[in-house]
Amino acid sequence: MNKRIKDYGQFQLIDIENPSVESLTDYEFPFPLDNRFLEDSLESGHLPKMERTSEYVFMILRAYTAAEDEKAIEVGQISNKIAFFVTKQAVITVHRASFSFLNNLPESFDSSDELVLYIINDLLHTFENPIKSQFERMDALEQSIFLKGGDNLSIEKLYYEKSKARLSKKLLVIMQSVFNQFKVESSLNSHLQDVKDTILDLTLRTEEVVEDASALLNSYMTVQAQKSNNVMKLLTIFSAFFLPLTFIAGLYGMNFQNMPELRTDYGYFLTLLLMLLIAVGIFIWFRKRKII
Repeated sequence: MNKRIKDYGQFQLIDIENPSVESLTDYEFPFPLDNRFLEDSLESGHLPKMERTSEYVFMILRAYTAAEDEKAIEVGQISNKIAFFVTKQAVITVHRASFSFLNNLPESFDSSDELVLYIINDLLHTFENPIKSQFERMDALEQSIFLKGGDNLSIEKLYYEKSKARLSKKLLVIMQSVFNQFKVESSLNSHLQDVKDTILDLTLRTEEVVEDASALLNSYMTVQAQKSNNVMKLLTIFSAFFLPLTFIAGLYGMNFQNMPELRTDYGYFLTLLLMLLIAVGIFIWFRKRKII
């Protein structure tokens, strides 16, 4: 367990990184913590939440930590959580992963609420670059479908892009609900509103990525269906040309003795001419119907 204590005068920040169950339960905090909340703070896949007690506010939030090529289908694969225990005299943060924004905090804050809002703002900005990158990858996938026919498109890649955007949206929507319950001193209401505006913007952008991914998937399926239809159309055209010719060839290939046409001097050439006329007739009919 890595522990860091920072004194801001009117309150303290106690930052605990990667604790074990035993070290966390045995640690002497400035105020008693409910074991249920301590267990929640160590549960890796726990979703964001907020609860109030008579002594402190308990929050769980999640920061985006997935790599660009991460194949994520669960919340725990794209994010890591930070648990907050907040009073006027202390802010306790508990987390397993290391976060740079927790290690580079300013030296001065007027209140614990201001510190928490600052951390929350940095936490939300971990979603910024991933969302921007997802928009760029959606554009690249769209070009692959409409300009290159989808030949180089990876359905697996599109699925995981949609999955990460969907999970991000889920987290942001839940955290938005948490922030709507969060209360701060009146002088910080504008800061809290900025946080709410930020998360609303992020939520709308992730929703747009999800919608784009769904639209691209539908477009890809449409393009592939069109390709299949073109192949079937080509096979049908070939069949239309060769079926009557095959019938004629099969008819005169039968081994009957009494077939007068077989003894005609020009029977072979007349049969070829008939085949040619049939092929030309089929071609003209297809052209008039604009099939070819």
